[in-house]
Amino acid sequence: MKLPYKRVLAFAAALGIGFILAPQPDPPFTGHGDPAALTQLYQRWKNAHEQSASPDTLQLGLSYSKALSARFSPAAGRLQLNLRTGRLQAAVSDLPATGQYELWLLDNHSPSRQRLRIGQLEPTADGHRLAVQLDPQQMRGFTLDAAAIVQAGTSPDNGGLLFGSPSLLQRLYFTEHDWPGAMLAAAGGVSASERAPFEFLLPKTAQASNFGRSPQLAQLIARGQKIFTEETFGGNGRTCATCHRPDNNHTIDPIYIAKLPKSDPLFVAETRPELADLEKPALLRQFALFVANADGFDRPPVMRSASHLLGLANTLTFERAVNPGYGNGEFTQDEAYFNSHDPEAQQSGTHTQAIGWSGDGAPDGGSLRDFAKGAIKQHMPKTLIRAENIDFRLPTEDELDALEAYMLSLGRSSELNLANMYFKSPLVQNGLLLFNTKNNPKAADGSVIFGATANCNGCHFNAGGISSTTNANPTRDTGVERMRDQLHHLADPTLAYDGGFGQLQQNDCGPNYDEICFSDGSVAPSGTSSRPAGHQGLNRFNTPSLVEAADTAPFFHNNSVTTLEESVAYYSSDAFNSSPGAFTSSKANRQGKLDSSQVIAVALFLRSINVLENIRSSNLLDKKAMEQNGEPSLKSLKLAIADTQDAVEVLQQAVINPYPEALEKLQQALNLETMAGNRFYPGRIGLLRQAIALKEQARNLMVSGG
Repeated sequence: MKLPYKRVLAFAAALGIGFILAPQPDPPFTGHGDPAALTQLYQRWKNAHEQSASPDTLQLGLSYSKALSARFSPAAGRLQLNLRTGRLQAAVSDLPATGQYELWLLDNHSPSRQRLRIGQLEPTADGHRLAVQLDPQQMRGFTLDAAAIVQAGTSPDNGGLLFGSPSLLQRLYFTEHDWPGAMLAAAGGVSASERAPFEFLLPKTAQASNFGRSPQLAQLIARGQKIFTEETFGGNGRTCATCHRPDNNHTIDPIYIAKLPKSDPLFVAETRPELADLEKPALLRQFALFVANADGFDRPPVMRSASHLLGLANTLTFERAVNPGYGNGEFTQDEAYFNSHDPEAQQSGTHTQAIGWSGDGAPDGGSLRDFAKGAIKQHMPKTLIRAENIDFRLPTEDELDALEAYMLSLGRSSELNLANMYFKSPLVQNGLLLFNTKNNPKAADGSVIFGATANCNGCHFNAGGISSTTNANPTRDTGVERMRDQLHHLADPTLAYDGGFGQLQQNDCGPNYDEICFSDGSVAPSGTSSRPAGHQGLNRFNTPSLVEAADTAPFFHNNSVTTLEESVAYYSSDAFNSSPGAFTSSKANRQGKLDSSQVIAVALFLRSINVLENIRSSNLLDKKAMEQNGEPSLKSLKLAIADTQDAVEVLQQAVINPYPEALEKLQQALNLETMAGNRFYPGRIGLLRQAIALKEQARNLMVSGG
C-alpha cells in the first residue's frame, strides 16, 4: 500500500510550482502590494475550486499560442492530471484527422529545459485522446511548467501546435494543498527521502501549510514589485512603472509629468529618432495620453490614459451574456469575444478578463498575464518594428507569475459595503444616498421623476467597477466619444476616434457621426437612445472603480474631464443623456438631471471614500515601514506619505470642507510621517504609531460602519 502513496507525493511534488523562498531576516519590500489582499483573492478562488466536481485534478486548456505554436491551428483541448492517482488525460478536438500527434510535458526551469514525451494521442470519433498513468521515477526531478500537443516526429520547440500552463492560483493551490494520501504515507513509515523523490526546481509553497501567514507570498509579491519597477525587458528603458507610477496611485497625470526631467524614459519618443512615432509628445505632456494600437498595429492608433491599477482584482470579471447566479449581460458580442479568447486564456489556467479601457485591451487570451505582454510590445520596444527578442523580450512564466501576484495584491482586497456606512456630514450622506440608488423613480402616472437620484449604483455597485445586475465588469457607451470639442481633438484634429470595445470598422463615429473608428458592431436597443436615426452604433468602454477616483484625475479613457465635480456633472449632460448608457436594455431610465448642489454632494461622497482608502493604504504602509529596516523601511514610508498627502489634497481640493477636524488630524499625521522619514530621527517608530492613530481618529470623525 505504500507505493500509491509515494506516487501521490511524487505527482504533487512534480507540480513544484509554488514559491517558498529562503527565510529573510526582514520583511521584503512589496511596495503597495499587500499579501493579505492576494491571500483573500486566492481564498475566494480556492473555495470555488473546492466546490467543483474534481478539486483534486489540475486542468489546463490547450490551444494555439501566438508566441509558441509553430503554425496556426483552430484546434483546442484540455489536459487533466489527478494529483491523487497520477492519472493523466488529454482530449483535443479539430486536429486534422490525417495527422499524428503527441503530448509532451515541459520543464522550463531546469538548465536543460526538459521536454518529456508522454505518448501519442489516438484518434476518436470526436477528436484525439490520450490516457496514461504517469511513472514517478520517470518524472524524478521534473517540474511541470506547461503541456504541449506536438506534431509527431517533432518537438515542442519546432512542432508545437497547442500549449497550456497552470495559472498562478492553480500553482498556489496544487502546491500548498495537504493531500490526505501524503499524510497517510508519512504515517505508514515512509522516510523523508522516499516521500519527496523529486528535486524542486521552482521555489515552492508546496509545504507551506500556513499559506498567507508566512513570508512566502510576500516574497513573490516583492519580486513582482521589483520587476514592475525595474525590469525593462530588453527594450527602450521603460518599465511598467514608467506609466503606472507607484507614488502616484499607479497612474500618471499631466501635473506629475511636468515635474519629470527630460531624461526620464517616459520621453523616449522625444530623444530617440527611431521612436519618434511611439508617442505624440505634445499630447503626452499636455493630457497624459499614450498612443495605443488597440485595434491592431495595421490601423490608426487611438489615445488613451494610463488607468490606475488599485483594486484591480475586484474588476477583472468579464461580463458575459449569461453570468451564472446573476443577471444576464446585454450584448451577444461580449459572449462571442469571451468564447473566442477564453480557450487561449485557459492555456495559463485562467479566463478572459476585463482588461484595459475598453475591456478588450489584452492580446491573445485577454487575461491579465496577456495584458502585461501586450503592454511590453506596445510601450517598450527599441524600434517600431517591434521584433520579439530584438526590440524587446517577453516575460518568462516566472516573471508573469510575479507580476500577476503584485498587480493582484494592489489596493483594496474587497468592495465597500455602502449600505452599512453612515457619514457624519449631512452633505456627504446626501451624496451617498443620491449615488446609491439604481434607477430614477416614477410618479403614479408612470412618468420619470428626475433629480432624486444620481443612478450610479447600477454600474458602480458599492462604488466599485462591478454591475449590480451581472456581478461582472460592464462595458457601456456613455457618450464620451460623442462629446463636442474634446480637448485632445482640438489640440490635434488628425487624431483617430476611439471606438472602444471591438475591432470592426464603424463609419459614424465622433460627435457629428462622420468619423471612422473601430468597435464591436453592437447597436443600441430600440428606445434606449435619442441619437439620430441610423446612428445607433455603440462605442463601449469599461466601468472603472470609483473608490480611487478623487486622486486619479483626469477622468475617462481619454482624460477628457479634468475634475471630479465635472465628471459627476457629465452624467447630467446631453452627451450622456442621449447615449444608450442612460438606459438599460429593458429601457429603465437612468438619465441624470442633478442640480449643482447635488453634483457637489455626490463628489464630496466620492472624495470621502477616497480619503478612507488613502487612510487604509497609508496605515498599512506605515506598519510595513515599522517592521522593516534600512532602505526598504524608508521606501515604504515614502509611499505612505504619498497616500496621506493624497488624503489631505482630496479634501482640500473640494473647496467646501465637510470635515475640518479630520483634515487637521490628517495634516498632523503627515507632519509626523515626514519627520519619521529622517532615518536618524530618534523615536521614529513612535512617530509612526502616532500618525496611524491620528489617521484612525480622522476616519472616525468622517464615517461609522463600512
